[in-house]
Amino acid sequence: MSEWLQRKYILLLSNILEGFKETSKGTFNCRCPICGDSSKNKFKKRGYWLHKNGEYKYYCHNCNATRSVENFLKEFAPNLAQEYKLEVMKEGVNGITESDMTTFESKPKFTTSLGKKPFKELQAISQLKDLRHPAKLYISGRKIPSNLHYKIFYTDNGYSWARKWLPEKFTKDFDGRDPRIVMPLCDKNGKCFGAVARSILPTAQRYLKMSWADESGFVYGLDTIDTDKTVYVLEGQFDSMFLPNSVALGSMHFDLIKKHLPNEDVVIVLDNEPRSKSNIDQLIRAESRGYKVCVWPHHIEQKDINDMVVEGMDPIDIKAIIDGNTYSGLKAKLAVRVYSKA
Repeated sequence: MSEWLQRKYILLLSNILEGFKETSKGTFNCRCPICGDSSKNKFKKRGYWLHKNGEYKYYCHNCNATRSVENFLKEFAPNLAQEYKLEVMKEGVNGITESDMTTFESKPKFTTSLGKKPFKELQAISQLKDLRHPAKLYISGRKIPSNLHYKIFYTDNGYSWARKWLPEKFTKDFDGRDPRIVMPLCDKNGKCFGAVARSILPTAQRYLKMSWADESGFVYGLDTIDTDKTVYVLEGQFDSMFLPNSVALGSMHFDLIKKHLPNEDVVIVLDNEPRSKSNIDQLIRAESRGYKVCVWPHHIEQKDINDMVVEGMDPIDIKAIIDGNTYSGLKAKLAVRVYSKA
């Protein structure tokens, strides 16, 4: 496949990719249309077109999505995808296939699976005896159910801990204070493949994300769900701790949902942000893919489930609100339209 043809169609995508810019020769940057990047910071751009060995690939540093040029076009510009395919045929070669994204230097390949080993040197919140411990106060302040405290860990220096286990990813020296809540990521069989470390300091980078297995993405809660029942797909890990049979993706990534929950009854529950364009776009995209979506009623003012609980709402009532405001098909389209005009 010729580089100029791939580059041509990446440049044609510039009209639909927010914040599109060529940052260096062979590298393009934009806001990720798959996860929406950040709903709080419209200038954050973590989607990249990377070039290596004559081939371009799309990779998002936020949601870990990867796409070939052809598959990206199919998903976001189907008309261009047809034109691209014709030009590929004219060149007398087959279309590009998805290959292992680990060949790109921006996504290191980890050769060993660490399992639960990184957590054995940490204390669970339930093991912290001092009721005034900062982590204990933080978790209590977020009203995380006490029966889950044994599954949540604490580290005084999250970056140093992450670097110890994944030096290939966390390459910089950092000796400062970095207290974090650590939440293990485990698959349906209970095998741990990574972690999400959330800072308890308001000024620090909120999340450090770690993956030390072949598992893609950062899905929290796979080890706790019953796939015979409705599965709720949320954004925040803390939010999922109040809603039975739920998982959290951090950033919405529909390919991950399809991979891990291919045949399950799924309800997408995004944060309550009716004025966020990326949030509305995600709801529309979820509905178009056949998922049921929760559209929060206008009397709910809080941004997410955790905030609702902190402000006094009962998780049982929150679930009832979600179930009563879950839609699909035409009803979902209409509900999202009304919601976006709130």
